[in-house]
Amino acid sequence: MSNSMKTVVFIISLIAYFIYLSISSAFINVAINTGNQAYAALVIFISSGIGILVMLYAQAAVKYWYTGRPLKNAAIHVRLSLGKFRLMDRLLVYFLPALSIIIPVMQARSLAVITWPSILFLAIIIIIVEILFYVNSKTMKAYITSKGIIVRGIDLRLEIPIPSNYHNPSGYYPFNRIITFLDLNDKLLVEQSYDLGNIILKADSDTLKQVKAVLIANGIKQKKF
Repeated sequence: MSNSMKTVVFIISLIAYFIYLSISSAFINVAINTGNQAYAALVIFISSGIGILVMLYAQAAVKYWYTGRPLKNAAIHVRLSLGKFRLMDRLLVYFLPALSIIIPVMQARSLAVITWPSILFLAIIIIIVEILFYVNSKTMKAYITSKGIIVRGIDLRLEIPIPSNYHNPSGYYPFNRIITFLDLNDKLLVEQSYDLGNIILKADSDTLKQVKAVLIANGIKQKKF
């Protein structure tokens, strides 16, 4: 996915988040006005967790819609499952709730400000994110089409408008953006231009032969070790 499209995805997710924030703030204010600190903390915790999910699923929805358009106009030669997301792909998502611990520690310059509720909040968010990433990783597919490669699924990885280090980034990659591919026996490493992230295709040998044939037929050269 190009950086311009990443910017669009990021802006839309921010808009969705701020709309949610304006709605949830009313409930948070009511909870705070009750004077019950435990209840207010619980409401803020739940609201913050839902806010993160709103941002992630807003981005996933836009990416899913965006990759569906070229899929309608191309003949599909091969469809491959892409497997699980890497831990690296989730670290940026964990960084957001971790700020609730990092910022107070930096301000106070002491670990004493860390509370058990904040640790519990972070732990629960990590567990929820791990489950959601595991479930949604099963939807990620690579479509080798007549016009290029399309990576599509419910992709919860957080997109920000910088060059991506993600493997198998969601998007449409026409053959003129693909530089080379490398045969690693049990998988193919497809290298793209514009620092869009590599596509790693794993499958049985017969399926990979089909993919190689499509790439070569479209002028993509095989890279040698």
